[in-house]
Amino acid sequence: MPELLFLLLPVAAAYGWFMGRNSLKTKELKGRADVTRNLSSGLNFLLTDQEDKAIEQLLELLDIEAATIDTYLALANLFRRKGDWDKAIKIHEKLHQLKLPKNKAQQIQFELAKDYFSAGLFDRAEYLLLPLTDNELLREAVLKQLFSIFLATHEPQKAVALQPAVEKTQSRSLRIMLANMQIQHLEKSQQLDLNRLQQLAEHFPQAIRPRVALARQALAEQQPAVAKAAILSVLKQRVQWAAELLPLLQQCQLDATEWQQLLSPLADKHNISACLLLTDHLAEHQSAAAAEQYLLPKLRQQPNIRLFQKLLQLRQQQSALAAEALISVEELVNAYLDSKALYSCRNCGFKTRQPYWLCPSCQQWETVEPIAGIDGR
Repeated sequence: MPELLFLLLPVAAAYGWFMGRNSLKTKELKGRADVTRNLSSGLNFLLTDQEDKAIEQLLELLDIEAATIDTYLALANLFRRKGDWDKAIKIHEKLHQLKLPKNKAQQIQFELAKDYFSAGLFDRAEYLLLPLTDNELLREAVLKQLFSIFLATHEPQKAVALQPAVEKTQSRSLRIMLANMQIQHLEKSQQLDLNRLQQLAEHFPQAIRPRVALARQALAEQQPAVAKAAILSVLKQRVQWAAELLPLLQQCQLDATEWQQLLSPLADKHNISACLLLTDHLAEHQSAAAAEQYLLPKLRQQPNIRLFQKLLQLRQQQSALAAEALISVEELVNAYLDSKALYSCRNCGFKTRQPYWLCPSCQQWETVEPIAGIDGR
């Protein structure tokens, strides 16, 4: 009899394992059924425009099934794009509470910070973003978001403190952003001086604003050679800035020959401002006829309203009879030009008559430039 009981032990163990396995399967199937039921219920709420109830229902699933995180991220981003920041925050906050791998957790933290920024909760967004500057994959996007916060809160000095993090990236746009924030900080603290501006101009060759500020400050401090070098450096990089910078270059105490030598290569590149100034130079130092002789081929090569306006002025200088006939034409041309934008953003196409270092439309730095073309400068 004892031997029989001994033989039944494996049978009992096998039976216990079999029943336990069936019990686990039953619980698993029940859990999946609950998930499916809650998911279906949440989707029904969404379809019937009961978004608050839908979110509550769907968030309950996070305690059961964390494998659908990407779905929740997509849903939260959809709410943020629609302007429903409170709903996006609710989802991202719930996701942020889960125990997830570090990279996924930091991605969710970044998304939550963007929700806070969109909702105007800048301090909360900054608190979440600052630790993420150590994340190599997110660093560039995080820094750009932080700079947007510092711009909105008028705290450029905080951007200056993040220069070491910016230097760890290869981003040209970040360096331009930082250079502009540095200038804003110097202006705000009234610390603009030639040494600081020269350091910025050398450290951020990608940016234009430090060199323009350097040129203006150098002229204010009676150092035309420094201003000239800064202006020519910008024009070599982006000739379209001639419309803004050539009037400054005129203040650099250049003699007539040097001024003509500087203008000629710019005019040969079909820069309208250089052509206009060179025409004035020829009219002053030679004659109106010589200036017109220079201007006519340029006008044929590159039709432009401003060049045409200059031609009208030259014709009026040469003949009193022509002046009387052309004055009404010039008034029409002036009225036309007064209605035209002077600057355009090369990134988004925003047009304006006022210069901006930061585009009001796309929020990109140094993309608003003097307009070229038939009514450009």
